[in-house]
Amino acid sequence: MEPLNIALFMFSTIWVGPFWMLMLIEPFSERTETWVKGNLLFVGPLGVWLLATVLNPNGLLDLFTGNPTEFFDTMVSLLGTETGTVLAWAHFVAGDIMATRWMWRQGIKNQIGINKIRLIVFFGVMLMPVGLLLHVILNRE
Repeated sequence: MEPLNIALFMFSTIWVGPFWMLMLIEPFSERTETWVKGNLLFVGPLGVWLLATVLNPNGLLDLFTGNPTEFFDTMVSLLGTETGTVLAWAHFVAGDIMATRWMWRQGIKNQIGINKIRLIVFFGVMLMPVGLLLHVILNRE
């Protein structure tokens, strides 16, 4: 794999790590609230996505300029490339941290307890469908 793509892939993951760890380890702290308050947590994955797109725009251009009936085949081809993997991963990471922050805030608001919040936050980033299911089950008003 090209070193730049490896670096971009890793950067998007490492960027959200501190935000995720604070929500996981110190869910009720003032520091956590301050860190996750704005949109700084999205800058890393979005920057990676934009940079990967600018460095190799052909994949996304093919999606919009190709034959609409072959859209799925084009998507499979794009995601099967190094750049496509970086684009998809940055997309996943941005979505996971956004949804996890929302679930964390709901847990705090509804005072569901530290262990339930930690469980939801852990799976929110590690395995989002499980995190969402736990959120629905554990975070009742």
